[in-house]
Order: sequence, then structure tokens, then C-alpha cells
Amino acid sequence: MCGFYRIKIMEYVKQGLSNWTDPSGRSSRAEYWSTFLAFLLLAFISLFISETLYSLVVIADLFIGIGLGIRRMHDVGVSGWFILIPFVNFVYAFSKSEQKENKWGPVPNESLRDKASVSDDTDNIEVAELENVNDEEIEALEKRLVELQNLKKAQDAAELEKNSRKEEILNQIADLKKELDEQ
Repeated sequence: MCGFYRIKIMEYVKQGLSNWTDPSGRSSRAEYWSTFLAFLLLAFISLFISETLYSLVVIADLFIGIGLGIRRMHDVGVSGWFILIPFVNFVYAFSKSEQKENKWGPVPNESLRDKASVSDDTDNIEVAELENVNDEEIEALEKRLVELQNLKKAQDAAELEKNSRKEEILNQIADLKKELDEQ
């Protein structure tokens, strides 16, 4: 099981490294924090190897962190400029993704993972049911739909006629009241 998570983390880091130059998109929590932790570990290791290597890793981490931070702000539905507000950007970095498409793009796939695992079974059932439907059933359903639409039209017409009849009776009653008042 540990290997599975290691592979997933590496996928998120790879995704983060390929996306940080596009600040107009979105980065999930997994992508942002996996990349952050990978660079933190890399910086820690490079500290013991060489000061120059450490400096290069920190500078690279700074640029990548800013790019992914902007994308992370977009993922929670706020402007990338919020990265400049220290406490607020930290809160947003831990916030859940906005679960709808926003002006910075669609919801990242890993943010939909929890929803997908719940709906995967129902999607498979719907696909299986659709595969078992034949043309005759579709024609029968279409015919039934037309019948129901015609029935609805007839009911609406009957309701309209009923309302017209009520209005006619109310007018007759008003005329009779007028006639009675004149006598």
C-alpha cells in the first residue's frame, strides 16, 4: 500500500513541475503539497551536499512555489494575488478545491477523486443498462413520450376550457345580480 501512495505522490510532483509555468490554471491540494514536500526534502538533502546546490534548489523552489501558489489560489476560487497575504494564503492552501469549474479552469481530477469513487459504481450500472437497451425499446419509449405529451396538451386544453366555463358562469352570475339590483 505504501508503494501506491509513493507512486501517487510522484505523479502529483510531476504534474506540479509541469504546470507551475502556467499561472492561469488550477492546482489541487495534492499537487501543491506533494511538490512542496518534495522540494523541502530536496533542499534538506542538498544542504548536506553543497551550499551552491542548496541555493539553486531554494531559488527553483521559490519560483515553482509562486507559480503553484497562484494556481492553488485559483483552485479555491480566489485571485492569485492572495498569495501575497501571508496568513490568508496559508489558509487557502489547505482549503478544499472549488467543486465546480471556475474562470481559471475545470476542477482538477484528483479533487474529484472522492466524488468519483462514490459514483463509479452507479456509472457502471447505467452503462450496463444502456448496453442492454435495444431499438424496439427506444421506439416504444419514444412512442410513449409522444402519447404523454399529447395527453398533457389535452389536459391543458381541458383546464383552459374549464377556466373559460367558470369565467362564463361568473359573468352570468354578475349579470343576474345586476338584473336583480335593477328591479
